[in-house]
Amino acid sequence: MPQLASAQPTEAMARYVFDIGPQPLADALVQFTDRTGIQFFLNGGLARGLRSPGALGALPPREALAAILKGTGLTYSFRDSETVMIRPVDRTGAIDVPDSADVRLDELSVEAQTPTFGTTGFVATRSTAGMKSNASILETPATVSVITREELDVRGVQDINTAVAYTPNVKASDYPGGQGTPDFTIRGFRSIGLENVYEDGLRAGFNAYNQNIEPYAYERIDIIKGPVSVLYGQGQPGGIVNLVSKRPSFTQSNEVYLQGGNYNRLQGGFDLTGPVVGNEQFAYRFTGLARRSDTQVAFSPDDRIYLAPSVTWRPDADTSLTVLAKYARYNRGGSEQSTPIMGSLNAGPLGRFQRSLFLGVPSFNKEDIESTSIGYILDHTFADNWIFHSAARFVATQSSFNLVGASSGTLVDDRLYGIFPYQRKQSSDAILTDNHIEGRFDLWGVQHNVVAGIDFWQYQDRDRRKFSSDEFFIDLYNPVYPTRISLPTAIDYASDGIYSQVGLYAQDQIKFNGFILTGSIRQDYASATVSDKLSNTTVRVNPDAFTYRAALGYEFAAGIVPYVAYSTSFALNAGNRRDGTILDPSEGKQVEAGVKYQPVGTNSIYTFSAFDITQTNVPTADPSAPGFLVQTGEAVSRGIELEAKTTIAEGLNLVAGYAYLETKITRDNVNPFTGRSNLGNRLPNVPTNALSLFVDYALPLSSTLAGLRVGAGVRYVGETTDITNIDKLPSYALVDASLSYDLARLAPSWKGVTLSVNALNLFDQRYFTSGFYQGTAFEGFRRSVFGTLAYRW
Repeated sequence: MPQLASAQPTEAMARYVFDIGPQPLADALVQFTDRTGIQFFLNGGLARGLRSPGALGALPPREALAAILKGTGLTYSFRDSETVMIRPVDRTGAIDVPDSADVRLDELSVEAQTPTFGTTGFVATRSTAGMKSNASILETPATVSVITREELDVRGVQDINTAVAYTPNVKASDYPGGQGTPDFTIRGFRSIGLENVYEDGLRAGFNAYNQNIEPYAYERIDIIKGPVSVLYGQGQPGGIVNLVSKRPSFTQSNEVYLQGGNYNRLQGGFDLTGPVVGNEQFAYRFTGLARRSDTQVAFSPDDRIYLAPSVTWRPDADTSLTVLAKYARYNRGGSEQSTPIMGSLNAGPLGRFQRSLFLGVPSFNKEDIESTSIGYILDHTFADNWIFHSAARFVATQSSFNLVGASSGTLVDDRLYGIFPYQRKQSSDAILTDNHIEGRFDLWGVQHNVVAGIDFWQYQDRDRRKFSSDEFFIDLYNPVYPTRISLPTAIDYASDGIYSQVGLYAQDQIKFNGFILTGSIRQDYASATVSDKLSNTTVRVNPDAFTYRAALGYEFAAGIVPYVAYSTSFALNAGNRRDGTILDPSEGKQVEAGVKYQPVGTNSIYTFSAFDITQTNVPTADPSAPGFLVQTGEAVSRGIELEAKTTIAEGLNLVAGYAYLETKITRDNVNPFTGRSNLGNRLPNVPTNALSLFVDYALPLSSTLAGLRVGAGVRYVGETTDITNIDKLPSYALVDASLSYDLARLAPSWKGVTLSVNALNLFDQRYFTSGFYQGTAFEGFRRSVFGTLAYRW
């Protein structure tokens, strides 16, 4: 057979700092690619059972590869500066394996499914969320933003709001004091009840009152903008947030930390992972934290316990099974904290009330959520260029809320605010699964990458509520709280619901002479059965929907990919028409055009996109039948996004984003209760302009301040409004800062110990978003400063 020439890279290759310890060869090669961006070809069977001695120090890629392959009987040859062939050495030193045995591990191998694959520092070049395959972000016909673990750590992220704060056109609602899970607004469209939040490709939850999000649990956060119903089923057309769980690693890595800060914050945590001693087919991971803390709102704690054990079984290079378990307990405040604008944002006749004001009853309010889940992720290569992926999760939750609500933002005598207490107890469970195959093959000189599968989820919810008759007024300038609350003996509201979705989907990405054509289709069958336990009535609905995506791009050799895409979505609606029938799903459609740029030989990715989204069948008030709905509403969202994530130089990282967004309600009815229509209004809590920038710099080893790492960022959000467009919430800019020091620079005995300090909203800038009722607003998160002492080994 013909011999393959041992090509050399066409460009000089810089040195990289490698810290790859002894481990299975496949894992070592994946880390090599993560560090350099150089992709490799390898017959998966050749790596089975082989171990690498690793590579340490500042080395050119060729020297690092030689070290990694030492003693394995394999050698390498560069096709060009970006790809390398790895093959056995025969007795004469020539490489000799049939070309047909090559498998690109970055696309189809079990190893390539790990969350860290294609990730270096702040930059990720691959994502499984946008295509349900380990696709290059360049080749995914949608805007993809990735927040890596290193970025989360450097920025000192403690909540999901801060995690997404530097991502254009993405915002999580701020609920100071705590009340359930924040909802997301993406490209102007708000998703409620975790409708657009996923964990490891499966929906993360179904009700904001019985679930929450702990950022320390995740290796990365992938955000896919625009309609993605074609892969995930029902959801708002703005996009999804996919949380990627930390998983076991066959490379030993351990972390423990202690953290303290303002609001009496005390937190400790750990993250331990590595191979199981004596049985290298298994790896483990155990992540956890415990927190006790007050918040900026009086009588509102932010306490939690989180534990996540997991284990991976990798019997060979073709199979990986990971079992993940999680337990979480959240104890927080139970007040809405939807404060009147007069007295908070704007001074009233009596001035402004205290920023720590609690709109509840201290002896009554609470939020107590307990969540337990267990699931698995299975990847199996069953033939050359074909892989099977299966994931499933079972979740059980118990929640108990003692809440205090309000009915409006109106004050009596400029100081008295009417509130009412109620109790909400819920229990729920859910089973979710997704199963698909991915294959890559050439047909008539055209490369195909196909994905086809089926997913299913079922969610059961039991909701019981009691409403107190103790409606009363609080003096917002001199609050005196009642000592007790009376609740009725019998429940006032009781419902049981069963919701499910089954989806069948198929996708083909075709590549030919630089062109990238993507086509995706999906058919969903959804159902909802809701029973009113007090009236003994049941409502059932079984909608179905067909969604699709079509896109065309072209990849230039310089790493530039312009593309255009059309995609659709659907979202189920709650409520009835006057004839008693259930509302049809809302429908979304988007046209997006953009350019992605990944400069060759750099750790950078730049994206620009312009989009136009229209959502129809939006429920509106029935003007002829108060209390019922019709589906004549329509909303549009148009805008542009720019995002850059790059390592400018060794140790210097930059994250930048800009978003321009125009939203408008283009069809609406007059509400018979208020006499108003929202026609022509902007969508709520959506700024026209938003800008963010974060810079992180680790001083070089040659510096006298080696070991010091500093970072600073600014987040600007333009003016927003509520749904009525009556309330105007002014623009604001928040400054964040980070500082860390490697204590080993002081003494070798401190090796692995790092001290860091983070400040969020450093200057305590006051800002607001619209509240639950016209005339009210939520105050944003105040300054948070905390120090962390971490030991890693």
